[in-house]
Amino acid sequence: MLKKLLFAIVLFSYTIQAQTYVKGTLSPYQKYSWVVLYQLKGSKLLYIKNATIKNGEFSIEFPQNSSKGMYRLLYDQQKNGHIDFLYNKETVVLEFNPEDPIGTVNFLTSEENKIYHKYIVESAVWKQKLDSLQLAFFNAKNGNDRNITSNLYKIARANFNKFQTQYESTTRGKLAYHFIKSSNKYYSPKIIETPQEYLNNEKQHYFDFINFEDAVLINSTFLSEKVIDYVFYLNSSDDLQVQNALYKSAVQEVMQHLGGNNVVKSELLTLLLFTFTKVENIVLIDFVFDNFYKKLPKAFQNETIIKKISEKVKLAVGKTAPEITWKENGITKKLSELKIAEKYIVVFWSTGCSHCLVEIPQLYELTKDKTNVHVIAFALEENDVAFNKKTSAYKKWTNILGLKKWQNSIARDYQIVVTPSYFILDRNKKIIAKPGYFNDVKAFLGN
Repeated sequence: MLKKLLFAIVLFSYTIQAQTYVKGTLSPYQKYSWVVLYQLKGSKLLYIKNATIKNGEFSIEFPQNSSKGMYRLLYDQQKNGHIDFLYNKETVVLEFNPEDPIGTVNFLTSEENKIYHKYIVESAVWKQKLDSLQLAFFNAKNGNDRNITSNLYKIARANFNKFQTQYESTTRGKLAYHFIKSSNKYYSPKIIETPQEYLNNEKQHYFDFINFEDAVLINSTFLSEKVIDYVFYLNSSDDLQVQNALYKSAVQEVMQHLGGNNVVKSELLTLLLFTFTKVENIVLIDFVFDNFYKKLPKAFQNETIIKKISEKVKLAVGKTAPEITWKENGITKKLSELKIAEKYIVVFWSTGCSHCLVEIPQLYELTKDKTNVHVIAFALEENDVAFNKKTSAYKKWTNILGLKKWQNSIARDYQIVVTPSYFILDRNKKIIAKPGYFNDVKAFLGN
């Protein structure tokens, strides 16, 4: 009996010790009422728990099986207000201003987070100093100023390297070590002479300290954030063709660094695909799909993702417009078969839409005498009464009645959620513009 009692006491004591939580104070907390805890796994957010925020305070207990890694507290879904932290089987207590979480966070417990956050703040100061000296060198007006700046740079670089080495040594064996080591930045032993050489140096050494095989980094957003920064912020041009060439080169370089790790490849390629999808860059979407994603082993390809991206970009500029069919004097007509103009304007409108009743007559006046432009006006209606009355004034257009309004199959193909919606097509029915407003249509047509 005594043995059982002692065992129960030990077990209870262990359970109490094993319970860890994250506790936070938002000051000022304002309107925030809920906080959600996620674990960051690559580019994914894995839901853990949520809690109410009362008087600016919250507390969330970690489940017993919670793994080490990077976690996120999301307190503002509309503005993506969040703060990330490390969890290494220890309780985390923090406070922050929700309007500036990164700049104001203070970790009251958790040595991991205290030292990592301190490193982030101090390393940013060192990097800013070195980058500022490099910029000052570019702007120096005489040799003496350049020599002074060059010497200051060498001193700052040596001190930065000591700073980095000290933090890596102090955190070895901790979770923070993986992020601190990978956050190091290469600085040339000698100050760089020209901006172009500087940019080349940044790109050449960007991944020097990042280990793409590091399981801790893989199970965080670190790698995905680094890749996005490299592809989109170190490779830019005002010329679209040059920009796309830079993107392609950057993606190829990233893939070379990934080696044979198909798990990470799949994650990062998916992230790149969705990022290019947001800006409707068809050229890069096709490039990533054809050259990398579809060459992954089948087990690492996700057909749902492929379908989702294809659906999102089917109306992107450069894509062929979805087919539209209608009856005209008993004969079935198709958009794809029209050969009566150099450009086509497809406009979805409704006789019950006040904006449409203003813009559609203006559009007719704008286009009725243009022989190189033809309008396909697709009216979303419940019946043909108002349609027949209104369209009698637009005899030079192709007027199509789309019954079932928002549920019309063609309207759904074009993802119509508001009227009027405009699409401008070339002679081959490829989408060349998607004006948001009538004035944008006028500008596109040179009026």
